[in-house]
Amino acid sequence: MEVDENTYLQHKRMKVYSLETNSIVERKWFLDLLTCMFGVGAWILVNSLYTQLPLLVQSAPEGWNLPSYLSIAVQIGNVGPLLYGAWRRKYGNRYDRPLTIAVLTSGVASVFLMAGFYDVTGSVFGQMHSVVLCALTFTMALVGCTSSVLFIPSLARYPDIYLVTYMVGEGISGFVPSAVAIVQGVGTTTCRSVVGPDGQISKVKSTTDALFSSGPFFVGIGAIMCASTVSYLCLEYLPNCKREKIRTPPDVDGQQTIGVGSADNRSHRLDVSLLAVQGVIVFFANGLLPSIQSFSCLPYGYMAYHFATNLSNIANPVACFFAYYTNRTSKTVIYMLCSVCLVSTVYMLMTAFMSPSPPLRNSTTGIVLIVFIWVLFFGCASYVKLSIAAVLRNKGNRGLYLYGCITQIGSTLGALIGFYLINVVQLLKSYEPC
Repeated sequence: MEVDENTYLQHKRMKVYSLETNSIVERKWFLDLLTCMFGVGAWILVNSLYTQLPLLVQSAPEGWNLPSYLSIAVQIGNVGPLLYGAWRRKYGNRYDRPLTIAVLTSGVASVFLMAGFYDVTGSVFGQMHSVVLCALTFTMALVGCTSSVLFIPSLARYPDIYLVTYMVGEGISGFVPSAVAIVQGVGTTTCRSVVGPDGQISKVKSTTDALFSSGPFFVGIGAIMCASTVSYLCLEYLPNCKREKIRTPPDVDGQQTIGVGSADNRSHRLDVSLLAVQGVIVFFANGLLPSIQSFSCLPYGYMAYHFATNLSNIANPVACFFAYYTNRTSKTVIYMLCSVCLVSTVYMLMTAFMSPSPPLRNSTTGIVLIVFIWVLFFGCASYVKLSIAAVLRNKGNRGLYLYGCITQIGSTLGALIGFYLINVVQLLKSYEPC
Protein backbone atom coordinates (compact mmCIF):
# COMPACT_ATOMS: atom_id res chain seq x y z
CA MET A 1 0.00 0.00 0.00
CA GLU A 2 1.45 3.36 -1.04
CA VAL A 3 0.90 6.37 1.23
CA ASP A 4 1.52 9.75 -0.39
CA GLU A 5 2.53 12.91 1.45
CA ASN A 6 -0.96 14.45 1.49
CA THR A 7 -2.47 11.32 3.00
CA TYR A 8 0.23 11.25 5.63
CA LEU A 9 -0.34 14.89 6.58
CA GLN A 10 -4.10 14.34 6.82
CA HIS A 11 -3.56 11.59 9.36
CA LYS A 12 -0.64 13.17 11.16
CA ARG A 13 -2.52 14.30 14.26
CA MET A 14 -4.91 11.44 14.86
CA LYS A 15 -3.23 8.59 13.00
CA VAL A 16 0.28 7.28 12.52
CA TYR A 17 1.99 5.79 9.50
CA SER A 18 3.67 2.54 10.44
CA LEU A 19 6.73 1.45 8.48
CA GLU A 20 6.41 -2.00 10.01
CA THR A 21 2.86 -2.67 8.69
CA ASN A 22 3.10 -0.22 5.74
CA SER A 23 -0.26 1.28 6.69
CA ILE A 24 -2.00 4.04 8.59
CA VAL A 25 -2.90 3.07 12.16
CA GLU A 26 -5.08 4.98 14.60
CA ARG A 27 -3.63 6.54 17.71
CA LYS A 28 -5.07 5.42 21.00
CA TRP A 29 -5.79 8.01 23.67
CA PHE A 30 -5.11 5.58 26.50
CA LEU A 31 -1.63 4.88 25.11
CA ASP A 32 -0.96 8.61 24.99
CA LEU A 33 -2.05 8.89 28.61
CA LEU A 34 -0.04 5.90 29.84
CA THR A 35 3.16 6.68 27.92
CA CYS A 36 2.96 10.29 29.07
CA MET A 37 2.56 9.24 32.70
CA PHE A 38 5.35 6.70 32.29
CA GLY A 39 7.57 9.52 31.01
CA VAL A 40 6.70 11.66 34.03
CA GLY A 41 8.29 9.06 36.30
CA ALA A 42 11.62 9.16 34.45
CA TRP A 43 12.96 12.47 35.82
CA ILE A 44 10.37 13.84 38.24
CA LEU A 45 12.46 12.76 41.23
CA VAL A 46 15.57 14.65 40.12
CA ASN A 47 13.53 17.62 38.90
CA SER A 48 11.76 17.86 42.24
CA LEU A 49 15.12 18.02 44.01
CA TYR A 50 16.27 20.94 41.89
CA THR A 51 13.04 22.87 42.45
CA GLN A 52 13.69 22.67 46.20
CA LEU A 53 17.25 24.00 45.99
CA PRO A 54 16.29 27.66 46.61
CA LEU A 55 14.89 26.47 49.95
CA LEU A 56 17.53 23.88 50.75
CA VAL A 57 20.57 26.15 50.21
CA GLN A 58 19.30 28.44 52.95
CA SER A 59 19.60 25.77 55.65
CA ALA A 60 21.98 23.11 54.30
CA PRO A 61 25.52 23.15 55.72
CA GLU A 62 26.93 23.25 52.17
CA GLY A 63 25.18 26.57 51.41
CA TRP A 64 25.64 27.73 47.81
CA ASN A 65 27.83 24.68 47.11
CA LEU A 66 24.92 22.27 47.68
CA PRO A 67 23.89 22.10 43.98
CA SER A 68 27.37 20.90 43.01
CA TYR A 69 27.22 18.10 45.59
CA LEU A 70 23.77 17.03 44.42
CA SER A 71 24.88 17.15 40.78
CA ILE A 72 27.67 14.71 41.63
CA ALA A 73 25.22 12.47 43.51
CA VAL A 74 22.94 12.54 40.47
CA GLN A 75 25.77 11.61 38.11
CA ILE A 76 26.96 8.79 40.37
CA GLY A 77 23.55 7.41 39.55
CA ASN A 78 25.10 6.56 36.17
CA VAL A 79 26.30 3.36 37.80
CA GLY A 80 22.77 2.20 36.96
CA PRO A 81 23.11 2.43 33.16
CA LEU A 82 26.67 1.10 33.39
CA LEU A 83 25.47 -2.01 35.20
CA TYR A 84 22.57 -2.29 32.79
CA GLY A 85 24.97 -2.05 29.84
CA ALA A 86 26.98 -4.98 31.20
CA TRP A 87 23.76 -6.89 31.87
CA ARG A 88 22.47 -6.14 28.37
CA ARG A 89 25.70 -7.36 26.79
CA LYS A 90 25.30 -10.72 28.49
CA TYR A 91 21.54 -11.24 28.57
CA GLY A 92 20.18 -8.86 25.94
CA ASN A 93 16.87 -7.15 26.74
CA ARG A 94 15.02 -10.26 27.88
CA TYR A 95 14.70 -9.02 31.47
CA ASP A 96 13.97 -5.35 30.78
CA ARG A 97 10.43 -5.62 32.13
CA PRO A 98 11.31 -6.76 35.70
CA LEU A 99 14.31 -4.42 35.75
CA THR A 100 12.09 -1.46 34.88
CA ILE A 101 9.61 -2.39 37.60
CA ALA A 102 12.43 -2.68 40.14
CA VAL A 103 13.85 0.72 39.19
CA LEU A 104 10.46 2.43 39.44
CA THR A 105 9.74 0.80 42.80
CA SER A 106 13.09 1.94 44.21
CA GLY A 107 12.23 5.48 43.14
CA VAL A 108 8.94 5.36 45.00
CA ALA A 109 10.66 4.17 48.19
CA SER A 110 13.42 6.80 47.90
CA VAL A 111 11.14 9.81 47.55
CA PHE A 112 9.02 8.85 50.56
CA LEU A 113 12.19 8.42 52.62
CA MET A 114 13.34 11.82 51.38
CA ALA A 115 10.13 13.38 52.69
CA GLY A 116 10.95 12.32 56.23
CA PHE A 117 14.74 12.59 56.44
CA TYR A 118 15.96 15.17 53.89
CA ASP A 119 17.19 17.55 56.62
CA VAL A 120 19.28 15.01 58.57
CA THR A 121 22.97 15.99 58.60
CA GLY A 122 26.17 14.27 59.67
CA SER A 123 29.90 14.81 59.93
CA VAL A 124 32.06 13.72 56.98
CA PHE A 125 35.83 14.26 57.21
CA GLY A 126 35.27 16.74 60.00
CA GLN A 127 32.66 18.84 58.18
CA MET A 128 28.88 18.78 58.41
CA HIS A 129 27.08 17.61 55.29
CA SER A 130 23.55 16.77 54.20
CA VAL A 131 24.33 13.05 54.21
CA VAL A 132 20.78 11.72 53.91
CA LEU A 133 19.87 14.25 51.23
CA CYS A 134 22.92 13.29 49.14
CA ALA A 135 22.44 9.54 49.67
CA LEU A 136 18.78 9.60 48.66
CA THR A 137 19.59 11.90 45.76
CA PHE A 138 21.79 9.09 44.46
CA THR A 139 19.06 6.45 44.74
CA MET A 140 16.50 8.79 43.17
CA ALA A 141 18.92 9.61 40.38
CA LEU A 142 19.26 5.91 39.57
CA VAL A 143 15.73 6.11 38.18
CA GLY A 144 16.40 9.06 35.89
CA CYS A 145 19.84 7.93 34.73
CA THR A 146 18.73 4.39 34.01
CA SER A 147 15.58 5.59 32.25
CA SER A 148 17.66 6.90 29.36
CA VAL A 149 18.85 3.40 28.47
CA LEU A 150 16.05 1.27 29.93
CA PHE A 151 12.74 3.15 29.69
CA ILE A 152 13.07 4.75 26.25
CA PRO A 153 14.07 1.57 24.34
CA SER A 154 11.01 -0.19 25.78
CA LEU A 155 8.88 2.08 23.59
CA ALA A 156 10.44 0.73 20.39
CA ARG A 157 7.54 -1.74 20.15
CA TYR A 158 5.05 1.11 19.88
CA PRO A 159 4.60 3.52 16.92
CA ASP A 160 7.07 6.40 17.06
CA ILE A 161 4.45 9.05 17.94
CA TYR A 162 4.32 7.57 21.45
CA LEU A 163 8.01 8.38 21.90
CA VAL A 164 7.05 12.04 21.55
CA THR A 165 4.25 11.53 24.08
CA TYR A 166 6.73 9.89 26.47
CA MET A 167 9.08 12.86 26.15
CA VAL A 168 6.18 15.24 26.73
CA GLY A 169 5.74 13.29 29.95
CA GLU A 170 9.41 13.88 30.75
CA GLY A 171 8.76 17.57 30.24
CA ILE A 172 5.73 17.47 32.53
CA SER A 173 8.01 15.89 35.13
CA GLY A 174 9.67 19.29 35.29
CA PHE A 175 6.50 21.34 35.02
CA VAL A 176 4.53 19.75 37.87
CA PRO A 177 7.11 20.11 40.68
CA SER A 178 8.03 23.59 39.43
CA ALA A 179 4.41 24.75 39.44
CA VAL A 180 3.96 23.42 42.96
CA ALA A 181 7.25 25.02 44.06
CA ILE A 182 6.16 28.42 42.72
CA VAL A 183 3.02 28.18 44.86
CA GLN A 184 5.14 26.94 47.76
CA GLY A 185 7.34 30.02 47.57
CA VAL A 186 10.91 30.37 48.72
CA GLY A 187 10.62 32.62 51.72
CA THR A 188 12.63 35.82 51.95
CA THR A 189 15.97 36.47 53.54
CA THR A 190 16.77 39.99 54.72
CA CYS A 191 19.35 41.65 56.93
CA ARG A 192 18.38 43.74 59.91
CA SER A 193 20.54 45.79 62.21
CA VAL A 194 20.70 44.81 65.87
CA VAL A 195 22.20 46.97 68.62
CA GLY A 196 24.11 44.88 71.16
CA PRO A 197 24.50 45.53 74.91
CA ASP A 198 27.80 47.26 74.25
CA GLY A 199 26.19 49.62 71.76
CA GLN A 200 27.75 47.97 68.71
CA ILE A 201 25.55 47.47 65.65
CA SER A 202 25.61 44.06 64.01
CA LYS A 203 23.82 42.55 60.99
CA VAL A 204 21.49 39.59 61.57
CA LYS A 205 19.90 37.42 58.87
CA SER A 206 16.11 37.22 59.06
CA THR A 207 14.29 34.54 57.03
CA THR A 208 10.57 34.06 56.49
CA ASP A 209 9.31 30.53 55.80
CA ALA A 210 7.81 29.22 52.57
CA LEU A 211 4.12 28.28 52.44
CA PHE A 212 5.03 24.67 53.29
CA SER A 213 8.26 22.75 53.79
CA SER A 214 10.01 20.27 51.52
CA GLY A 215 8.60 17.27 53.43
CA PRO A 216 4.98 17.53 52.21
CA PHE A 217 6.31 18.46 48.77
CA PHE A 218 8.17 15.14 48.46
CA VAL A 219 5.13 13.21 49.67
CA GLY A 220 3.14 14.64 46.76
CA ILE A 221 5.93 13.70 44.34
CA GLY A 222 5.85 10.17 45.75
CA ALA A 223 2.15 9.86 44.89
CA ILE A 224 2.88 10.90 41.30
CA MET A 225 5.72 8.37 41.13
CA CYS A 226 3.30 5.64 42.19
CA ALA A 227 0.99 6.62 39.31
CA SER A 228 3.91 6.42 36.88
CA THR A 229 4.75 2.91 38.06
CA VAL A 230 1.14 1.81 37.59
CA SER A 231 1.16 3.30 34.09
CA TYR A 232 4.15 1.19 33.07
CA LEU A 233 2.49 -1.94 34.44
CA CYS A 234 -0.58 -1.13 32.33
CA LEU A 235 1.55 -0.66 29.21
CA GLU A 236 3.13 -4.07 29.70
CA TYR A 237 0.21 -6.15 30.98
CA LEU A 238 -3.11 -4.65 29.87
CA PRO A 239 -4.49 -6.60 26.87
CA ASN A 240 -5.63 -3.40 25.14
CA CYS A 241 -2.07 -2.04 25.28
CA LYS A 242 -0.41 -5.27 24.23
CA ARG A 243 -2.56 -5.41 21.11
CA GLU A 244 -1.19 -2.06 19.97
CA LYS A 245 2.43 -3.20 19.98
CA ILE A 246 4.04 -3.70 16.59
CA ARG A 247 5.15 -7.23 15.85
CA THR A 248 8.82 -6.49 15.26
CA PRO A 249 10.50 -3.36 16.68
CA PRO A 250 12.32 -1.30 14.09
CA ASP A 251 16.03 -1.95 13.99
CA VAL A 252 18.85 -0.51 11.99
CA ASP A 253 19.50 -3.89 10.37
CA GLY A 254 15.88 -4.50 9.47
CA GLN A 255 14.87 -1.11 8.12
CA GLN A 256 14.67 -0.18 4.52
CA THR A 257 17.60 1.90 3.37
CA ILE A 258 17.34 4.80 0.99
CA GLY A 259 20.23 5.04 -1.37
CA VAL A 260 23.51 3.20 -1.30
CA GLY A 261 27.22 3.81 -1.06
CA SER A 262 28.12 7.40 -0.24
CA ALA A 263 24.53 8.27 0.72
CA ASP A 264 24.65 5.70 3.52
CA ASN A 265 27.99 7.14 4.69
CA ARG A 266 26.50 10.63 4.81
CA SER A 267 23.61 9.32 6.90
CA HIS A 268 26.05 7.67 9.29
CA ARG A 269 28.08 10.86 9.65
CA LEU A 270 24.92 12.83 10.30
CA ASP A 271 23.92 10.51 13.11
CA VAL A 272 27.36 10.86 14.69
CA SER A 273 27.14 14.65 14.48
CA LEU A 274 23.74 14.61 16.18
CA LEU A 275 25.09 12.40 18.95
CA ALA A 276 27.95 14.89 19.40
CA VAL A 277 25.45 17.78 19.62
CA GLN A 278 23.45 15.80 22.18
CA GLY A 279 26.58 15.22 24.25
CA VAL A 280 27.45 18.94 24.29
CA ILE A 281 23.90 20.03 25.11
CA VAL A 282 23.54 17.65 28.06
CA PHE A 283 27.08 18.50 29.24
CA PHE A 284 25.76 21.96 30.04
CA ALA A 285 22.03 21.35 30.61
CA ASN A 286 22.28 18.27 32.85
CA GLY A 287 25.76 18.63 34.32
CA LEU A 288 27.66 21.92 34.49
CA LEU A 289 24.93 24.57 34.56
CA PRO A 290 22.82 23.04 37.38
CA SER A 291 26.02 22.94 39.47
CA ILE A 292 26.73 26.65 39.04
CA GLN A 293 23.16 27.98 38.94
CA SER A 294 23.27 29.18 42.54
CA PHE A 295 26.34 31.33 41.77
CA SER A 296 24.73 32.69 38.60
CA CYS A 297 21.35 33.55 40.14
CA LEU A 298 21.70 34.08 43.90
CA PRO A 299 23.61 37.40 43.61
CA TYR A 300 20.33 38.72 42.16
CA GLY A 301 18.37 37.41 45.16
CA TYR A 302 16.60 34.27 46.32
CA MET A 303 13.51 35.13 44.28
CA ALA A 304 15.59 35.33 41.09
CA TYR A 305 17.06 31.90 41.87
CA HIS A 306 13.60 30.57 42.69
CA PHE A 307 12.01 31.72 39.43
CA ALA A 308 15.01 30.83 37.27
CA THR A 309 14.99 27.29 38.64
CA ASN A 310 11.27 26.66 38.38
CA LEU A 311 10.46 28.51 35.17
CA SER A 312 13.36 26.68 33.49
CA ASN A 313 11.69 23.41 34.35
CA ILE A 314 8.39 24.71 33.01
CA ALA A 315 10.11 25.66 29.74
CA ASN A 316 10.86 21.97 29.19
CA PRO A 317 7.26 20.75 28.62
CA VAL A 318 6.44 23.91 26.68
CA ALA A 319 9.25 23.06 24.26
CA CYS A 320 8.05 19.45 24.05
CA PHE A 321 4.46 20.48 23.26
CA PHE A 322 5.78 22.86 20.62
CA ALA A 323 7.84 20.07 19.09
CA TYR A 324 4.73 17.89 19.06
CA TYR A 325 3.15 20.10 16.38
CA THR A 326 6.25 21.04 14.36
CA ASN A 327 8.82 19.35 12.17
CA ARG A 328 10.89 18.09 15.05
CA THR A 329 13.39 16.29 12.77
CA SER A 330 14.60 19.44 10.98
CA LYS A 331 18.38 19.64 11.26
CA THR A 332 18.30 23.35 10.40
CA VAL A 333 16.10 24.09 13.41
CA ILE A 334 18.29 21.90 15.64
CA TYR A 335 21.46 23.80 14.76
CA MET A 336 19.76 27.22 15.00
CA LEU A 337 18.56 26.46 18.51
CA CYS A 338 22.02 25.18 19.41
CA SER A 339 23.34 28.66 18.52
CA VAL A 340 20.82 30.22 20.91
CA CYS A 341 21.94 27.78 23.60
CA LEU A 342 25.57 28.77 23.02
CA VAL A 343 24.89 32.50 23.49
CA SER A 344 22.81 31.83 26.61
CA THR A 345 25.50 29.58 28.06
CA VAL A 346 28.15 32.27 27.66
CA TYR A 347 26.04 34.75 29.63
CA MET A 348 25.22 32.27 32.40
CA LEU A 349 28.86 31.28 32.79
CA MET A 350 29.89 34.95 32.88
CA THR A 351 27.45 35.76 35.70
CA ALA A 352 28.56 32.70 37.68
CA PHE A 353 32.27 33.44 37.41
CA MET A 354 31.69 37.12 38.25
CA SER A 355 29.79 36.17 41.44
CA PRO A 356 29.14 37.81 43.86
CA SER A 357 29.12 40.95 41.67
CA PRO A 358 27.72 40.06 38.22
CA PRO A 359 26.41 42.70 35.79
CA LEU A 360 23.22 44.57 36.74
CA ARG A 361 23.15 42.88 40.13
CA ASN A 362 21.18 45.57 41.94
CA SER A 363 18.66 46.28 39.20
CA THR A 364 15.31 44.91 38.10
CA THR A 365 16.73 44.59 34.58
CA GLY A 366 19.43 42.26 35.86
CA ILE A 367 16.89 40.07 37.66
CA VAL A 368 14.58 39.81 34.66
CA LEU A 369 17.48 39.15 32.29
CA ILE A 370 19.07 36.36 34.33
CA VAL A 371 15.72 34.58 34.72
CA PHE A 372 14.97 35.00 31.00
CA ILE A 373 18.37 33.64 29.92
CA TRP A 374 18.03 30.52 32.07
CA VAL A 375 14.50 29.86 30.81
CA LEU A 376 15.53 30.48 27.19
CA PHE A 377 18.44 28.06 27.41
CA PHE A 378 16.47 25.19 28.92
CA GLY A 379 13.55 25.69 26.54
CA CYS A 380 15.81 25.51 23.48
CA ALA A 381 17.87 22.65 24.92
CA SER A 382 14.72 20.63 25.58
CA TYR A 383 13.56 21.06 21.99
CA VAL A 384 16.98 20.05 20.65
CA LYS A 385 17.13 16.91 22.81
CA LEU A 386 13.66 15.81 21.75
CA SER A 387 14.43 16.47 18.08
CA ILE A 388 17.61 14.42 18.20
CA ALA A 389 15.76 11.57 19.89
CA ALA A 390 13.11 11.68 17.15
CA VAL A 391 15.79 11.41 14.44
CA LEU A 392 17.66 8.60 16.17
CA ARG A 393 14.45 6.72 16.82
CA ASN A 394 14.55 5.79 13.13
CA LYS A 395 17.55 3.64 14.03
CA GLY A 396 15.29 1.62 16.30
CA ASN A 397 16.25 0.26 19.70
CA ARG A 398 19.97 0.67 19.04
CA GLY A 399 19.63 4.34 18.07
CA LEU A 400 17.75 5.18 21.25
CA TYR A 401 20.22 3.17 23.33
CA LEU A 402 23.12 5.21 21.93
CA TYR A 403 21.13 8.37 22.59
CA GLY A 404 20.74 7.35 26.23
CA CYS A 405 24.42 6.45 26.59
CA ILE A 406 25.72 9.75 25.20
CA THR A 407 23.23 11.61 27.39
CA GLN A 408 24.65 10.09 30.55
CA ILE A 409 28.30 10.48 29.48
CA GLY A 410 27.87 14.19 28.71
CA SER A 411 25.91 14.82 31.90
CA THR A 412 28.54 13.12 34.05
CA LEU A 413 31.44 15.08 32.57
CA GLY A 414 29.58 18.36 33.11
CA ALA A 415 28.82 17.60 36.76
CA LEU A 416 32.41 16.53 37.48
CA ILE A 417 33.84 19.72 36.01
CA GLY A 418 31.31 21.80 37.93
CA PHE A 419 32.24 20.11 41.21
CA TYR A 420 35.95 20.61 40.49
CA LEU A 421 35.53 24.32 39.75
CA ILE A 422 33.39 24.96 42.84
CA ASN A 423 34.77 22.69 45.56
CA VAL A 424 38.37 21.94 44.54
CA VAL A 425 39.85 25.04 42.91
CA GLN A 426 37.07 27.26 44.33
CA LEU A 427 36.87 29.59 41.34
CA LEU A 428 33.27 30.58 42.12
CA LYS A 429 32.58 32.77 45.13
CA SER A 430 29.40 33.05 47.18
CA TYR A 431 28.20 36.20 48.88
CA GLU A 432 26.72 36.62 52.34
CA PRO A 433 24.87 39.94 52.72
CA CYS A 434 24.89 39.74 56.53
